[in-house]
Amino acid sequence: MNSLTSFVSYLHTDDNFIEMSLSPSTTVSTPSSTPSEACAVCSDTVHSHQFGVPACLGCIVFFRRTVINKVQYKCWKQGRCLITFASRCSCRACRLRKCFHVGMKPAAIQQRDRLGPRNPKVIFEEQMIQDKDIPTSSSLLSPLVHLQRVQRALHVNYSNHPIKNRNQPNAPRKPAGRADINFSLKLAFKNADEWGNHFETYRKLNREEKNSVLSEYGIAFLLIDQAFQTSRFKNDNVWLLQNGKILNSDKFQEDEEQSSKAENNSDFIKELIECLGNPFRNLEIDEFECAILKTMLLLTPSFADRVFLKNSTRGQLLEEFMAHTNQNHQEDGVQRFGEIILLIGAIRCAVKSFYNQTRIPGVFHLTKLDLCLRKMLLS
Repeated sequence: MNSLTSFVSYLHTDDNFIEMSLSPSTTVSTPSSTPSEACAVCSDTVHSHQFGVPACLGCIVFFRRTVINKVQYKCWKQGRCLITFASRCSCRACRLRKCFHVGMKPAAIQQRDRLGPRNPKVIFEEQMIQDKDIPTSSSLLSPLVHLQRVQRALHVNYSNHPIKNRNQPNAPRKPAGRADINFSLKLAFKNADEWGNHFETYRKLNREEKNSVLSEYGIAFLLIDQAFQTSRFKNDNVWLLQNGKILNSDKFQEDEEQSSKAENNSDFIKELIECLGNPFRNLEIDEFECAILKTMLLLTPSFADRVFLKNSTRGQLLEEFMAHTNQNHQEDGVQRFGEIILLIGAIRCAVKSFYNQTRIPGVFHLTKLDLCLRKMLLS
């Protein structure tokens, strides 16, 4: 298997891949796990062993909150639910039962709390992963919204920006450099692959086919997460990456040898802000709507022979979306539904613009990207 066809597998199993993408001077806090480990509860990527067994961040937060709050869950299938990465949010009773079965220790929670205040970053992560406002367990989007919260909480671990909570979204940010752009792309491909694995038609693809899908979908996934970040930042002249670094439409961190390079980069950032950042800000796009956009773009007709939705599933997806807009925007729910669907076209145009930018001299040019990213984008 060559490096291209194994790229997806490497992204999904090796957190060190993300760490290596950063410059040596960048401080990164990565989950304390080895590439071969999997969460003992759901088989997701391990975050730590703090409760006695290897577990992902989602299961750690779920177990801790359940034990502390003494929550009791009920299974509607006689306790026979299979708990996997894709289904872990479907039945909390069986998920908790499996947490105890694999050896998670409630005593470890109590001992840690007696040590004093926790790391603000961990508090931020738990706030991001809280299950309130997530649709019910019968929802198609419920596990995806939860996955998105986990992914975005983990983004904070790869940032050296001192965000303590979501009430400080406009604190000063550092400008992004070449290493940050490489990092953001690798993280997006990893997250997009995790998202795709929630769908059977994607899981059945071979590595080469997945790379082909991710070469376009990974960029769309990147732009949605970054547009969501950007929309919550008051400065409308900057574009935020997942790690909190910024790309300014007026200037760049790296010195440009020619003014035309800087102009090309500036025009591209302005285009992203105008086509995605401002609409996300004006519409106040929420996390549920981000999940809708990501899912619709994955299951695009561009890959009709590879990834597709059954008619019943497509109908359920749109019904959940309409129900969400009508519930949260009672006066203009139908209009909002249409406006957000139209964003899919804007995102696709932005993906094409990104690819064009990789052919133009500047910080986004293919020669500025790591070899593995070049192969992915050329697949």
